Amino acid sequence: MIKLINTSDFYTNEENIKKIKYYKKKYNFQGFELIKFNDSNNLAIKDDVKGYHLRFFPMWIDLYLGKTDVLKKEILKEEDYKYVCGGRTKEEMLNFYKCELERAKSLDVEYVVLHACNIRISETYTYKFQYSDMEVLKYVVEIINEVFNEKYTFKLLLENLWWPGLKLTSKEEISYLLKHITYKNTWFMLDTGHLINNNINLKNSKEAVEYIKSSIENLGEYKNYIKGVHLNYSLSGEYVKKSLNGRGEKEIYKHIGEIDYHDPFENPEINSILKSLPLEFLIYELIGKNNKDLEAKIKKQENVIQK
Repeated sequence: MIKLINTSDFYTNEENIKKIKYYKKKYNFQGFELIKFNDSNNLAIKDDVKGYHLRFFPMWIDLYLGKTDVLKKEILKEEDYKYVCGGRTKEEMLNFYKCELERAKSLDVEYVVLHACNIRISETYTYKFQYSDMEVLKYVVEIINEVFNEKYTFKLLLENLWWPGLKLTSKEEISYLLKHITYKNTWFMLDTGHLINNNINLKNSKEAVEYIKSSIENLGEYKNYIKGVHLNYSLSGEYVKKSLNGRGEKEIYKHIGEIDYHDPFENPEINSILKSLPLEFLIYELIGKNNKDLEAKIKKQENVIQK
């Protein structure tokens, strides 16, 4: 199993090289999972990039279906379309993903990650959704079959979220995806924090562990398709209950950060969950305010995993 740390191109290549050299020596990381936000060239860190996290555009289905009235109502600023939908048109979005896959190919990564989810901005404050899980997965299949082809050899790991789409809580969703996606090297990435976010009634890490275990049990034999874990912890049920007023009083990124804050998973029972899966990739997907804060979180996660 390869142990990785998440990073982005907000850091320069030189900063990422320095960072991974330090993390390799001190914490035995073996490389990065990279997510890109600009057009910088990252070939200088190619040897350290093992995974590539494709960008997630929350309202991509409305763009895909040409629902311009919905987009205009939800997206107030013209410049925000590229962040919320991946472009102004379906073709722009699809071309963006095609470019992403070419970048991943040039970096010779072992896997790419895709969020199989859709959410309107307003719905993050109501949890009243336009699309069902299976409707979202139907369009996920379409877009994957459009942009993936046989020239790629890396694994495609579909990641769960807590909004409409892949939640990793039932056999049906996995069976549907595996049956209809034509890209044969398709597997799954379990994000522990996202899975916990499915249940806003969880009160503590003990309940969170039991919920993850029961969710995995519900997958039956399909749990063997989980090849990677984004390891983190977000217990935000109380916040979500207070924020579901439909008014959107908080700035959206701050709001999402309150729900999905990516702390270390400090309950040692998480180890039994990791051992129950045929993992190839373990990613410490943590968010720190700065490098010092990030390392403090890595230390906490290491203390648990080393037990």
